Amino acid sequence: MSALVGDLARRDVSGLSQGDLLVAHDAVARLGRLSGVLEARFAGEIARRSTPDLPGGGLARLQGFGNAAVMVAHATGGSHASAMRSIEAGLAFTPLMPSIAPHGSATTPIATSLAARYPAVAEAALAGDLSVDAAGLITAGLETIADRVPGERLRELERRLVGKAMLLAAHEVRRLVATAVARADLPGLEQRELRQHADRFLAWKEDHTGMVTFTGKLDAVTAAPIRTVIEQIVTHEFRARRDQDPLERDQRTVGQMRADALFQICRHALGCRETNQSGVRTTIVARMNLSDLGTGRGFGSIDGTNQPISVTQLRRLAGDAGIIPEVLSREGEVLDLGREVRLFTRAQRLALLERDGGCAKCHAPPEHCEAHHIRWWETGGRTDLANGVMLCTRCHHDIHRQNWRIEVEDGKVNFIPPPTIDPHQQPKQGGLAAITIGDIEPRSHAPWENSARDVAA
Repeated sequence: MSALVGDLARRDVSGLSQGDLLVAHDAVARLGRLSGVLEARFAGEIARRSTPDLPGGGLARLQGFGNAAVMVAHATGGSHASAMRSIEAGLAFTPLMPSIAPHGSATTPIATSLAARYPAVAEAALAGDLSVDAAGLITAGLETIADRVPGERLRELERRLVGKAMLLAAHEVRRLVATAVARADLPGLEQRELRQHADRFLAWKEDHTGMVTFTGKLDAVTAAPIRTVIEQIVTHEFRARRDQDPLERDQRTVGQMRADALFQICRHALGCRETNQSGVRTTIVARMNLSDLGTGRGFGSIDGTNQPISVTQLRRLAGDAGIIPEVLSREGEVLDLGREVRLFTRAQRLALLERDGGCAKCHAPPEHCEAHHIRWWETGGRTDLANGVMLCTRCHHDIHRQNWRIEVEDGKVNFIPPPTIDPHQQPKQGGLAAITIGDIEPRSHAPWENSARDVAA
């Protein structure tokens, strides 16, 4: 088999037509996923045999490695992180009730039950429909709540995660799993937040050249205002480049711009008397369901942060930062402004972000996006939610250049590819609906209805 794959790898692909290239690439991608699954099964078994309570400290220790991840990374030549993801994916195949022959025995290890620990993940991975990264993310997420969620509910959650993840990239699966796990085990989320808040720290040291290195870890709520302000400054400066002379254009990297933004913030704080004079928009938007806000139970999100945040922590953020609750509902501010204004209002942008979560197509964070008309305002398009979509600059350009269509129906966004990309023009779901699975038990209303937003400037 390795010789056959090696022969395929040596073949020249430069002469393939575009159609043949895409078909062959899909086949190679599926082969890669299957190869990754095979590797993950061995990595998972190595990890199972390397638990410290086994004789000699387990297989990895007996082979001279500190743990299973180090052993797998050494064998594959990959990173420790990729080895961990492979081990996590391999856990899906681990028998529910394994038994291992004593060390030194010639007897083949026997599992008393052949049922896979996570059968839906295992089945999709073996079919080549689920990557190792996606399988590992789902398995790791389910493991965090396996002892807290009833078995059948866990199985249903697993099936729904797998069904959605087969259509997503790894970074989208990460967000999908994080939200689903938070919804399934809110008490566990709150306990994890308390631990992370207790573990926060920031440190720095100066080396012999005078360079200062900062290191630290922050929980999501503590990090939110820091990330929001820095990213908004960087976004503001990126947009300013469009009006600069090409010969004198700002050449700083994103990392340099973030460092300079932090410097500007701290320098400003040293002598600050007026805090509302900046032209940079630095709004923190924390979102939660109105009923959850009232009961204090549930979770929401902070724009720019993928990690779900409990209502308890959102309330703490509101108290610390003086955030004013803002409720948008049918009895509140009118969101459908028709043709009265050219640009989307701030309230409309917040409502679009509630639906789209950021870029509706690629899921880039909110600070990288703007509200755009689906049907251009100049050609009669209305400035209302049904004709609005949040897009990053790249996706906005791609949609117009490649002639994608966008449809919004019942609060859900779909992208219709052009025939040159998909001859069948199958709709691709966008917005938050593409990376969330909702409650296992249906809620009484849609997530974009009756929502409350906390806004702080």
